Amino acid sequence: MKKIKIPVKKKRTNKEDYGKYSFEDPFKPSKALKIIFYAIVILLPVLLAFIYLRFAVNTNKFMSFPLDDPWIHLTFGKNLVEYFSFSYFKNEMVTAGSTSPLYTILVAVGFLIVDNEMILSYALGVGFFALASLAFYRLSMFEFDKENLFALLCTLIFIIDKWMNFISLSGMETTMFIFLLIACAYFYRTRKAIPFAIFLGLIIWTRPDGIAFIAAVILDYLLVKLYSKDQLSLKLFSAKDLKIIGIIFGGIIGAYFLMNFMLSGTLLPNTYNAKLTYYSPEFRSRWDFLSIEVWEYFRTGSYYVIMLGFIFSFGKLIYDLYKKTYNQNTLYIAFALIMVFIYWYNLPYAHRFGRYMMPVIPFFILVGTIGFRDFARISNKYTSNALFSRSLFYILISITYFMGVQNYDENRELYSLQCRYIHDRHVLAAEWFEKYSKEGDVIATHDVGAIGYYSGRKVVDVAGLVTPELISKINDRNYVEYMTEYLKNNGVTHLAFLREWYRVANQNPLYTTPDNFSAEIMDIYKFDHVNTHIISREANEMVMYGLKLVYQKAAQQLIQFMNRLLILEPNYAYAYYLRAYGHSLLENNSQYEADLRKSLSIQPDFKDGNLYFGMYLSSIRKFEEAKFHLEKVLDSEPLNITAKNTLAIVNDSLNARALTTGNNLLK
Repeated sequence: MKKIKIPVKKKRTNKEDYGKYSFEDPFKPSKALKIIFYAIVILLPVLLAFIYLRFAVNTNKFMSFPLDDPWIHLTFGKNLVEYFSFSYFKNEMVTAGSTSPLYTILVAVGFLIVDNEMILSYALGVGFFALASLAFYRLSMFEFDKENLFALLCTLIFIIDKWMNFISLSGMETTMFIFLLIACAYFYRTRKAIPFAIFLGLIIWTRPDGIAFIAAVILDYLLVKLYSKDQLSLKLFSAKDLKIIGIIFGGIIGAYFLMNFMLSGTLLPNTYNAKLTYYSPEFRSRWDFLSIEVWEYFRTGSYYVIMLGFIFSFGKLIYDLYKKTYNQNTLYIAFALIMVFIYWYNLPYAHRFGRYMMPVIPFFILVGTIGFRDFARISNKYTSNALFSRSLFYILISITYFMGVQNYDENRELYSLQCRYIHDRHVLAAEWFEKYSKEGDVIATHDVGAIGYYSGRKVVDVAGLVTPELISKINDRNYVEYMTEYLKNNGVTHLAFLREWYRVANQNPLYTTPDNFSAEIMDIYKFDHVNTHIISREANEMVMYGLKLVYQKAAQQLIQFMNRLLILEPNYAYAYYLRAYGHSLLENNSQYEADLRKSLSIQPDFKDGNLYFGMYLSSIRKFEEAKFHLEKVLDSEPLNITAKNTLAIVNDSLNARALTTGNNLLK
């Protein structure tokens, strides 16, 4: 009988053979190399963030933040130290107005060490970025098992990330939140019950949306428990561990709810309720949120490459669920999806720079890189040599690095620009109040950060973050009327509004922030309890749209829109002024003049109205009347070049006319 020869798989006996056939190539760094790796992971974030800060300071010549919100934490922290009160003004405005009470408490502790608010905020943000990088490295080493090099490469993608560096210098709690999330994931995955329970509780103390991570942990653990009978490698918490976790976690979040309830009578901070109200789905498009603020956000620059790995990992998760096999990415993908769902459902708004989506970024990077690894591993099954699959993995990583470094460099300029933007809008307004207002004055504004911190004055927050009494009325059609009455009853003396939010009718501002940016110019007004009139939100939206028509030079539409606006606000000088511009585009001089006269009859000291009417009168040789209006402009703005030059022409014309008249009389 002929013997059948059974092929025997060649045993890999040395490292060279292992590398030939296997995609994985376990790398065990020496003790010295481990120290170097850890030093890189901790120090590189500090260096990269410092490059951003140095560039911004050298460009702008001052320190600032790219958001106004950091000064909210600083104000609470300063008052906590000085008055031992969780208050927004001395010890008089006790309220749960901080979204992140844990971060605010750390700021307060920081003030005991350093009194420079900028240095303190930078140190906290960058410090937590470094800690987050360390935690990310440890988590990556666990997820990549023996592939220490893969873990390091994945961590470096996180470290050079444009938004991580940007937000580390924002003065916000974001990097602390990210650190807690990553550390909590690590302790959960390694089944270290006590640190896991502590970090899980602290997540809620940092941001209410941390509930998404808690939900993801519960979902993941249920799957672990379900599959652990068949997959013996899955480790469970013991009954004792679960009891300890419940006690520690329950105690920490119980203290959180108790603090908020004692401060404001609610379980969650005012900011949470205020933002849910203002940015409710009725006023924000859920589709735009998903398509622009999530999808577009996570597929730009280097994220486009990482998204390929993420999609592969997501597909593998679906397949593993179908095969009833536990997937290592379950926790991370579930957190990302739940986080997006919570915002989509309750608050379809990712805030400036996608700040509310940033906590997803480290897990997006981790899952994407694992996807690269898994794709390369699968491709290795179809070849007898691992060179191709390894090359595939490193090519994807290299492209990610190349694009990531580019994104990092480009974002440096954005950081600098946004720091100037906030400084010129909010800090300069606060400095004006500190210089020109007096003790006892009360400021109403919708951005209470820098104004609250630097002005030294009490503020009323018309956005409700630190004035919770207004929250329930914010989206009412007649909110402006209600708000105005509230301002009168609470002794408000000044208003500080970005024009996109609120406009005061027929009243010149006391101060206007620089208009070197086209959007969001802040005006400061004296609040007269009798005469100050804030136009309705609907009317202001019509003004904003009318200004777009001005830039488009859409004359007929502009006139029609202003006619509609004048039905809502019949005595609004600015509406007549904009309608006059529409008539000027149509060369309807008689109506142009009539609208400007009407505008100035309502508001005689309207600077722009006087300027353009003076120029118009000069063009039709009504020099005496033109002089009157141009001089009114220069009374309020002596350095107005256009008014000065036009007035010079008018005076020359009047002198020439007088000389001609005199010569005629002599004859």
